[in-house]
Amino acid sequence: MQFVRVLLLVAALRAALPLTAQSQYSLDGTPTGLEEEIRWRVNRGRFDTVSENLTRGTAYTNVPANAGPLAPNQEITLSARHQSEDLAKANLFQHETVPNSLYYSSTSQPNPWDRMSAEGYSWNSAGENIAAGYSGSEAVYVGWWNSTGHRVNMYNSGLREIGNGYYNLSTSQYRTYYTMDLGASGSTCFFTDTIFRDANANGTYEQSEAVAGVAIRLQVGSSPGSYYDISTASGSFAIPIQSIAGAAIVQVVLSNTTSASLTLSVPRDYNNYSTVSLAPNESRVYGTFIRPASARNIGLRDLTPVAIAPINPPPLSITASGNSILLRWNSDKSLEYQPQWSTNQIIWSGLTNIFLPGTGGIMSYLDATSGQEAKWYRLFIRKP
Repeated sequence: MQFVRVLLLVAALRAALPLTAQSQYSLDGTPTGLEEEIRWRVNRGRFDTVSENLTRGTAYTNVPANAGPLAPNQEITLSARHQSEDLAKANLFQHETVPNSLYYSSTSQPNPWDRMSAEGYSWNSAGENIAAGYSGSEAVYVGWWNSTGHRVNMYNSGLREIGNGYYNLSTSQYRTYYTMDLGASGSTCFFTDTIFRDANANGTYEQSEAVAGVAIRLQVGSSPGSYYDISTASGSFAIPIQSIAGAAIVQVVLSNTTSASLTLSVPRDYNNYSTVSLAPNESRVYGTFIRPASARNIGLRDLTPVAIAPINPPPLSITASGNSILLRWNSDKSLEYQPQWSTNQIIWSGLTNIFLPGTGGIMSYLDATSGQEAKWYRLFIRKP
């Protein structure tokens, strides 16, 4: 006989601390495939709750029509994973920290938000859903969706980060234990989603379809964003956007950092996808979004895709000139060019701060800073 239980808890606190800035954002961590399957389902529903109701055969009206996607957070994920493990090993089902927890004090850290704080998360609002006995991401998500408090928790537009934790113990009463921790930290907000290829064309992310190694970079005008991220083994990524000015138009650049050709299924809305192919080391401006004035997350479904006609890249001539490197290429007046360099073919930097308008003739750039360091060069081409 299968036993199923769900519980939820919410809390709020006024003060919070900002996250530490860095080049590649790493506080999103690496969700497992199962954890990402749950996040993907929540985020699809948060984008369009009317369609979610149709999919589930329900008519719930106590959730917003649209809420930004939840970004993964490693600190919250750890608190969720540890709670699920503690519950399974103690054979309990509760939000309170279990006595003799492997990770937390049940007396001084009794609540979900205490466990989040113990992992280093600075929250100003937080919540938790727990469940047990469900077999897989779809089943546990539907269980939470069909429970009023859990549904409201998952679809709370004021919560912007998520951590899912799963633990299986065959000797415990319910065997499978799930914890979903949710939070918001000050004004921190994200561009976040899941990178995958819908190989079986069922319109649903499955962990076997994740695509790792896709770099996601943001650009405002000619200025790159302060953060970027690279999709994990489960396809997850998150990029903080709170430092970008409200109402700014942000370009989203997808780059293949691998040596293999990649095909992506990029969601346009709840049901439909665009197919995007990226050759090895290819970069492409996929679309744009307008940075909200409020602390709200943005996902791939919120983008306005950029219509891109096929571009035949010109050969890039690379010749040594003393300690410098001379780059030359044929240009097209309808295109713009930015010569770029890299030492690892993963992180690329522009040799120019702006894109150079094509002249219709041969263009050149002299990299006088080459020195003795080994470099790779490429052209980043776009249609203005």
